[in-house]
Amino acid sequence: MKRPWIVLSAVVLSAALAAGCATANAIQNARASLDRAKAAGADTKAPYEYYSAEAYLKKADIQAEKGDCRAVKAYAKDSMDFSAKALQLSAGGVK
Repeated sequence: MKRPWIVLSAVVLSAALAAGCATANAIQNARASLDRAKAAGADTKAPYEYYSAEAYLKKADIQAEKGDCRAVKAYAKDSMDFSAKALQLSAGGVK
């Protein structure tokens, strides 16, 4: 009788850890994208897009602290979209 509960607990724990990794990866990818935009000079060449990406990344960090995985992924995606646009507007990056 104890064995099914142990297996169930292990499955739930694995799923929770996988979800945590997914949000951490999303934030890490968004941060890397923002860093590439910064290196390309997007903070001066495309300030709206750059600072929007930065703001969405901050929102993703806040939601990660609260544990809202869905919001983290959405905000990280928005951050990456704005970072990509900022990078595009600042001549594609460092050559």
